[in-house]
Order: sequence, then structure tokens, then C-alpha cells
Amino acid sequence: MNSVAWMDGARSGKARRAVVGVALLVVVGALALAPWFTSFATQRLLVEIFTVFAMALAWNLLAGYGGLIVVGHQMFVGVGAYALFALSNRLGINPWLMLPLAAAATALFALLSALPMFRLSGAHFAVGTWVLAEMLRILTLNSEWLGAGGGMPLEALGSFDRWTRNAGVYWSALITGVGALFVARLMLRGKLGLALMSVRDSEAAAAASGVSIQRAKLALWVIAGSITGLAGAVAYMNTLQVTPDATFSLNWSAAAIFIAVLGGIGTLEGPILGTILYFILREAFASYGSWYFIGLGSLA
Repeated sequence: MNSVAWMDGARSGKARRAVVGVALLVVVGALALAPWFTSFATQRLLVEIFTVFAMALAWNLLAGYGGLIVVGHQMFVGVGAYALFALSNRLGINPWLMLPLAAAATALFALLSALPMFRLSGAHFAVGTWVLAEMLRILTLNSEWLGAGGGMPLEALGSFDRWTRNAGVYWSALITGVGALFVARLMLRGKLGLALMSVRDSEAAAAASGVSIQRAKLALWVIAGSITGLAGAVAYMNTLQVTPDATFSLNWSAAAIFIAVLGGIGTLEGPILGTILYFILREAFASYGSWYFIGLGSLA
């Protein structure tokens, strides 16, 4: 009886996963058709939703599974955006072809930044990430090659008509959001996910069981950094301009943290729910001025 019940449960579980998979494919397919039946303003809003979701998902992975509380999450946003703009403008290459390089550049930065950052822990680590982000902001602010305080436009997009430009950026954002969710789910279902969850529950027990804590956290740091960098690059393709103060703004971290807290830290569903609630609240109540921010803070 027990074996029969187990087999029935397994079959029903597979059936539920198949239904969910088909539903997701239908939703993604419908979203992919948006450029043909939505306005440019709606597409730009959806680009923001998909990219902010990817950033929040990455922050949630760091905090909820790796125990890495990052206050300077905007550093990955800035590195990804500036990498895309600088490489595309200087090399004169189609910016869509440069998106993988922007993600790779952010992954390399995450790998190098782990050397000093991982010497810190707890509150010192959180503050250290914010200090690193501020250092990058000041560096770009004083770099003429990166446009200094005025930033730089994405010149390579000037040769595309408006519909093609908006649709291309929209599809890039959709792929980034869906891809981030797929990568996160794949990672958490593998050995790295098991290692991270054991570290989250108890570092001492994980170390005693033979889990390489530093290696697991480093892999998570690089993956989350590259996801955020790619999302930042696409987000600023949407605005066609990067500036140090906006690109390395603490607002990116604040939004990611708020969404993760609102939806639930340490779950894949949390960033999805948090993103939906955040944008519904923002679009519905942003006109209420300071009361809007008080309401968001109280809700969080």
C-alpha cells in the first residue's frame, strides 16, 4: 500500500509540475508578444519590472541562501551598465551582442571583489559592500573615459528605429528575468544549492559535514553578481544613458531589499510576489508623496 501511495504521489507531483511548466510557457509566450499590442510606455515599465525582479532575486539568493547581507548591491548594477556602454561605444558593436560580455565583466568584478570583501563578516561585510559601491561611483565620476559626471549615452542604439529599439530592449529584459529565475532554480536544485542551504542553517554543522563554505559563497557571489550586472545593463539600455550618481545609486539596493523582505527571504517565490506588490503599490500610490514612502516602510 505504501509503495502504491508513493507512486501515486510521484505521478501527481510530476503532473503538477507539468501543468505549472505549461502555464509558465504560455505566460512567457504571451509576454513575448507584448511589443505588438502594447504601448512604448507599457514596454518600458515591463522592462523595469523584469530587471528589478532579477536584481531582487539575486539579492535574495545572497541574503537568503548565503547569509551575505549586501547593502551595496548597486555596485553590480553599475559595473554591468558601464561595461555595456563603454564596450559598445568604444568598439562600435551592436549592444545586444555585448550583453553577455557585460555579464561576464560583472562576474569578473565579483570574483576580484571577493578577495577583500570575504575577509569581512556580518555588519562589516554589509557596510563594506556599500563602501565599495561608493568607491566605484567616485571612480567613474572622475573618469573622463567613462564620461565623468555627465555619464555617457548608448550611441550604438541611435541607428535603430524606435520600435526595434524598444522591442529589442523589452525582449532582453524578459529573457533576463526568466533566465535569472531558471538559473536560480537550477542552482538551488543542485549540489551548490544543498551546500548553501546547509550553510544557511548552520555554518558549523556544514563545515563539519565537509561543505566548503567559502567556495559555495564565492560561487553564489559570482552568479548573483553576473545576474545583477546583466539586469543593470538592460535597465540602462532602456534609458539610453548612464551617470555615476544614478547607476551607483543606493535606490537599486533599497528596491531589491524591500522586494525580498516583502515577498519573503530565502524562497524563489518571494521575489516574484515582492516585485508584483512593489510595482502595484508604486503605480497606485506614488502620487501621495511622502505618505507613499511611509506606507512602503510600514508594510515592509
